[in-house]
Amino acid sequence: MKAQEYILLIFAVLSFWTAPISADIYKAYDPFDWQSERSADFSESLPNESIDTDRSCLEYSDENTFDNVYDYTVQKPNGQDICLNEYAGQVLIIVNYASACGFTYDNVCALSELSKKYKNQGLTILIFPSNDFLENIGGNTAAELLAKNHPEFEVFSEICVNGKAQHPVYRFLTNKLPGTFNSKSIKWNFTKFVVDREGCPVQRFSAIDSFKDIEKLVKELLETPPCKCDDY
Repeated sequence: MKAQEYILLIFAVLSFWTAPISADIYKAYDPFDWQSERSADFSESLPNESIDTDRSCLEYSDENTFDNVYDYTVQKPNGQDICLNEYAGQVLIIVNYASACGFTYDNVCALSELSKKYKNQGLTILIFPSNDFLENIGGNTAAELLAKNHPEFEVFSEICVNGKAQHPVYRFLTNKLPGTFNSKSIKWNFTKFVVDREGCPVQRFSAIDSFKDIEKLVKELLETPPCKCDDY
């Protein structure tokens, strides 16, 4: 096991032990004031909203046969269906978000910088809130607030990224790009999948991987012109 995997595992254990303490600390901060010297995430439980995690653009029986992400439909927090072929020809970073995670502040700030720097060149960041690790306090309310405060992101409804209720998009991504030891599961919040201009997953990054490496890959993919064909 890589050293960073040990670090991630230790952080996961500690975050559960310290949750009651950190919740009190979070109350002193505006969870979405990313311009402040320090920011924390949600401290108060807000009602989760049920969502449909089994929608797709096509009727299908085996998602593993698909070659790109454009065959899937997702939902905005307001319930609007969005087919991912709307982002055809763009480089995508697909991220599982949690509002009250220790990685939230650094990741949101870094992703925001990437988006503002490369959005006009064809980069789009897709944010999928998930409570699989019990740290997305607020459910779709958290998603709505993130979308309001960060219009540079495309923010969707809360989904499951692991388990029996795993969203088809994440089933596709984890099958195409499994983790360490060929694991099909998402290990923690802010796992990032970089997708090329033709909708093919290229590389998977963990919550603690360097954003310099992510930016380097994004720049390389942006230099490849989008496909002119109408296959999407």
